[in-house]
Order: sequence, then C-alpha cells, then structure tokens
Amino acid sequence: MLNIEILVGSTLGGTEYVAEATQPFLEEAGFTSQVHFIPDLSAIDTSSKNIWLICLATHGAGDYPDNFKSFVDHITQTSEDLSNVRYALIGVGDSNYDTYCFAAKRFDALLKEKGATRLREIFNIDVVQFPIPEVCIADWIPLLIKDLNSLAD
Repeated sequence: MLNIEILVGSTLGGTEYVAEATQPFLEEAGFTSQVHFIPDLSAIDTSSKNIWLICLATHGAGDYPDNFKSFVDHITQTSEDLSNVRYALIGVGDSNYDTYCFAAKRFDALLKEKGATRLREIFNIDVVQFPIPEVCIADWIPLLIKDLNSLAD
C-alpha cells in the first residue's frame, strides 16, 4: 500500500488544518500517512512507494511560508533525482491578490524541473470564498483517492 507524506507550508495555521483534514480520508481508504509541519527532504522518503501531498499557503507577495523555505532551498540545491516522486498539491491563498496561490504554482514548477510527476491539477482553495479552508477537502480528496487507488493496483 502507498504511504502519503503530507508536507505543510503554513503561515497562520489554516493550511495545517487542511493537511490534518486529509488524514482521516486517506487512512479510511487504507493508506498510511505522516504530516510534516516542518518538511525536511532528508527525512522524507523519495521512493516510488510514497506519494507527496503538499499543502502550501502563499505568503506576502507570492512567497513561501517561513516553515517551508528551507525545504524549497534543499530541493533547489539538491542533485538528488526526484523522478520517483509523485505528488498532489493543494494551494491555499487569497484571490484578492494577484499572487493568488503563487507559492503552489512556483513549487509545482520546481518539482517538475527536478523530475517529479504531478498526479492531478493543483487544487486551489480561496480563503475569500472559504474562510475555513479545510471544509473543501471532503469534495476533493475522493478524487485524489481514486488516483491513488489506480496507482496501488
């Protein structure tokens, strides 16, 4: 069975709630998962047995949250092959800004550049429409679980 590494980049905590909201759905579907509130590439398995679920807020003018910056730096500087990495990405942002969910878009581009494969389109959550962003997970996570089940077969 696949293991899901849930990687969190959060500024005010809302994205942490999004990440935590995914776990019961994943575990009910038979997957194991771990949440990494301060992601560290050296502590995360990059084998094909793991899927990364990245929950990433945009901070300021399209920046990464502070707890995620060293992870991004490590990936940027690594020569490690990330072609085994398969991932899904949840972006959390405010559509009142022209940099809406820009951190998720930037990180997606970085992972692709490093050879990783995205499983489905980025799921963006607008905190203007959904001030409690984790409520959106119940509609989206079944789609991801369907993708994961097809990989596990």
